[in-house]
Amino acid sequence: MTLEGKTILIIGGATGIGKATVELCAQRGATVIVADFNETEGQATAAASKGTFHKVNVTDEGSVKALCEQVAATHGKIDALVQTAGILKGAYTPIEDFDINVYRQVVEVNTIGSFLCAKHATPLLKKSGAAGGKPVIVLISSGAAHAGSSSYAYGTSKGGVSSLGITMANKLGPEGIRVNVVCPGNITTAMKLSVIEQEALSKGQDPQEAIKEFGRTQGLGEPIGVAKLLAFLVSDDADYVRGSINTR
Repeated sequence: MTLEGKTILIIGGATGIGKATVELCAQRGATVIVADFNETEGQATAAASKGTFHKVNVTDEGSVKALCEQVAATHGKIDALVQTAGILKGAYTPIEDFDINVYRQVVEVNTIGSFLCAKHATPLLKKSGAAGGKPVIVLISSGAAHAGSSSYAYGTSKGGVSSLGITMANKLGPEGIRVNVVCPGNITTAMKLSVIEQEALSKGQDPQEAIKEFGRTQGLGEPIGVAKLLAFLVSDDADYVRGSINTR
């Protein structure tokens, strides 16, 4: 499988699953564009993969629009959008104590951010289709969207991402843009590990031992495992793949 000749915009590409996806897509021949709010690590990831970096705030429509305008000016079109940017806050907070501002922030980043990225990237994807390409959007939801989450806000927000992807697939499919939603399970990202550590501390347990125990009992996958799936989905080999996909 090759990604030669493809230009891929990976939002949230500074760390975690996004970073692993940037690295793998570049290894397989793609031109990668990394966008993230985390400027320091985003620039490093882009440089290591011979890509370009753009700082973006996915909750700010003006910022997302400016990103896509910059990409249009430098690359003309994109063949794929991979939206991995997301946050998790409020883990294990009872609903009666849940801060509405925290709830809104998580939904704004995860759900509204995914919508804004897709909205402004779609014209660039349509240019790829007009040039004979097979454009694709991949959104990152979560197993928490279907099985429940440690955070009311996170579970809700990722459920919104899954529904957004289904709606986009139905509406953009006839226009030649394939849409997939990937729902990772327990992956060793900084976000997931911090949740395990937080729960351990609340119970007076050793965080590192808790992480080891979690891995033994529930399993922890590596970001590269999800990245391999994402790299496949943005390739032409995945042209027949539709709908949502769950991973470990």
